[in-house]
Amino acid sequence: MGPLERKEAGNRFFKEGKWSEAIAEYTTGLDECSPDFPLDQKALILSNRSQCWLKLEKFQNTFDDADACLKILPEHTKSLFRRATAHEKLGRASDALADFARVARAEPQNRSAVEAAQRLRDEVVRHSQQRQEAELPSNLLEVLRNGAGKKADDAAGQAEPSIEEQLEVCMKLRKMCLRGNQVSALLGDGVLELLLDRASGDCNPELRQAFLQCLVALAHGEDAEGRQEAGSGPLAVPAPVADARKQIRTVFNDPSSQILAQLKGLCRHHAGSMRHLAVLIGHCHEPEDEHALDVLHAALNCSEGGEKDVPQAAIVALISIFDTRRRLGKLGKPVVPSRALQKCLESALGVSGCGELLQSLLAEVFTLLADNDRPQEMQVDLSAFGLRLLEPFLQSEDPSLRSNGLAGLSCLLTASTKAAALLFQQSAVPLAAVLQAISKPAEGPEGREAQGHAAECLLLATADQKLRLHWIEGGGIDVLLGVLSDGSKSSRGLVDAKLVAVLATVAAHSKEVREEVFERMDFMMELRFALDIARDAVQTAQGDRLRKQAKLLVRGLYESCVCLAIHGEFKEKLVGTKKTLSAMQSLVQPEDLAADPNLAFLFASLVYNLCKSREDKVRAKKGDSMLDDLGDDDLKALEEFYERMPAESRPAKNGEVDAGSKELAAKFQGWCVQQSEGGGGPPVISKLAKCAAHGSTHTKSLTALALKLICSEASNRKFVVAGGGIRALLNLVDLQDEAARDAARQALAQVCIVTNPALLQYSEQLDAVRPLMQLLEHRHELLQFEGAMGLTNLLSVSDDLRTRALQADCWRLCRDLLFSENDQVQRAGLEAMCNLTMAPEVLERFAEGKAELELKLFGSFCNIEDPAAQVAASG
Repeated sequence: MGPLERKEAGNRFFKEGKWSEAIAEYTTGLDECSPDFPLDQKALILSNRSQCWLKLEKFQNTFDDADACLKILPEHTKSLFRRATAHEKLGRASDALADFARVARAEPQNRSAVEAAQRLRDEVVRHSQQRQEAELPSNLLEVLRNGAGKKADDAAGQAEPSIEEQLEVCMKLRKMCLRGNQVSALLGDGVLELLLDRASGDCNPELRQAFLQCLVALAHGEDAEGRQEAGSGPLAVPAPVADARKQIRTVFNDPSSQILAQLKGLCRHHAGSMRHLAVLIGHCHEPEDEHALDVLHAALNCSEGGEKDVPQAAIVALISIFDTRRRLGKLGKPVVPSRALQKCLESALGVSGCGELLQSLLAEVFTLLADNDRPQEMQVDLSAFGLRLLEPFLQSEDPSLRSNGLAGLSCLLTASTKAAALLFQQSAVPLAAVLQAISKPAEGPEGREAQGHAAECLLLATADQKLRLHWIEGGGIDVLLGVLSDGSKSSRGLVDAKLVAVLATVAAHSKEVREEVFERMDFMMELRFALDIARDAVQTAQGDRLRKQAKLLVRGLYESCVCLAIHGEFKEKLVGTKKTLSAMQSLVQPEDLAADPNLAFLFASLVYNLCKSREDKVRAKKGDSMLDDLGDDDLKALEEFYERMPAESRPAKNGEVDAGSKELAAKFQGWCVQQSEGGGGPPVISKLAKCAAHGSTHTKSLTALALKLICSEASNRKFVVAGGGIRALLNLVDLQDEAARDAARQALAQVCIVTNPALLQYSEQLDAVRPLMQLLEHRHELLQFEGAMGLTNLLSVSDDLRTRALQADCWRLCRDLLFSENDQVQRAGLEAMCNLTMAPEVLERFAEGKAELELKLFGSFCNIEDPAAQVAASG
């Protein structure tokens, strides 16, 4: 028998009411279906079998067969009806209604389908209304009130809701809070008072945790997945959420209510409740709330629920409190360290395994305490506070705690090098801890982590001159040289790279230190290693802490290289190490320079120092108009950078530092225009272009001076064009600093003299006309000559350029050059005028007899003995 015969046999059993036998025949027929068996026939067998299942009240089987049939024959009304019946029997009224409605639309005469659709429509509407009413905030809160035995009059006689029912209500309330648009309604219904009352009363621990979770959701609002990215500016908090936070803080700070103290005692031995209480405090409280800090101190010492579960939540809460205050800026009240705060920080430093969070907390606190913009009575002795807090951990025998102490020391150095310098002067413990962690790290991950923090401390400390001297006098150089020369290490990484950056900084400190470092190690190889490690760290860093470490290392390396590049002896060693130079250049990308003004300043300084020789002396000025344009932050950063440079490494205006020979500088200038390995434009020029476009005023001035030095060699100029140097120079031709402005205009003229102007973009051609014309009026004849020669070449391109120049009075400016006492300037003026005569408006002027003076001048120059001038005049 085939599938169709099996179907007929099943139909006979069906007519006899033998449902199980019919199912057996249908099933056998389905099993015997070959791949080429008609699908519509297979669907009908499925439909028939679904009816048998329905007769046997096997509703899930009914649904499965009817649904399988409808996938083949979507409009088969009998299967639709059977699937609808199965839906209804299985409690899926909405799905049943949809199928019955389809049958009723297809067969309006099918009274069973029509009546079922009408009946189910009323039932679905009724259930929907009941569900909505049950989930109204007031009804949800009533469940919680009943759970506390506080039933309303109309609820008398109702059974007290179970713990599971109350937990479900709490989950619904949390969802409402997180949606944000129902917080106001919930507050109006008294949700805050009810939750606080239930949480601080006698209840099941799981319920207490659920009540606190609801309060956290109220105080967190829509941003329930986490705080905004680190930055400045107050966090945007919806008004209802801000109101909830204010009310919670008011209740917790009310000495008569004692709710916070009660919660502290009730939650102490339940990890989930204590964790949520800590998070709630983080959202609602401020640094001055000592009772809240006391609860967080208890949470930091809580060991329930895992070694660091609750303490970690407390650290996050503290970060939230101090981050919120920091974001207020000058609008926020200055933070003064209290005994409660110190206890919290001491306990946080005693927590293992939360290094990144701990650093974030200490960075926030030390940054706020380092703020000097506060009344006299609120001044903070940050060095004394830092020493009192950190010294016990720096002396600890526990590697993990010592690592935490060093992490705190690095945060203090970041916040205030001045306070850190005083701390190092007040106690020998910090320096001893740093040097010991570097030279004799403990075994295991804690020792490596402590060594990393110690290296970061040194990197930060050597940026300050006093700290650097203190460190050198304490034997730091011997320690570093010993660690870096240790051949027993199987691999080297970020720590060694930081130590090389430290050594590079102190090598710039004095000639004696430099000579010792250069003598005792292959410094260029170590420097290249550090540069490569820093580049890899930037590219692979994941997480804020690692990214900050990588950026700190990059900045430290560039600062040290800027200082060293002032000295010719360093440049003599560097010029022969192509790999080190390549690593130095590739350490930053153009987008890094556009995003970080300080990094752009360091890169421009480095290139300028490398390209300068002892013959390139800076003229002293009585005033510096450039500094007037610097913002407060730029000016402060610039002053701090030069302040922490050793005296002999600061840019000298009288040339007492030997920057090396002119030939040495020429080699670095040639290095700056070397093309990338991929065949693109010179990467150094491209990066200088970013400095010119996005840097501070001082950075732009350094970029202009660097490009002027590079363009002093004619063979370099075409590569400057290839690297985007024309647009960079055009961004610099209007600087307020006269020397930098002249340097940019002169370099532009020099490029235009030797470069085919057709290679410039049209906008660059047009924009170059004005600065070149401005050189024609310069007081120095060399700049007049180069401006005229560059303009001559540029004007040969098109009538558009000649018209623009003439509209800007270029004809008169060139004519004035003919009266110069310098023969070369006269000839350059003549050549520029010769190219201008190609313009139709100039030819028209001569044709109308309006150029009598010019004709006389040209005639006189035709009779002089200078052949070049004769050619230009006769042309």
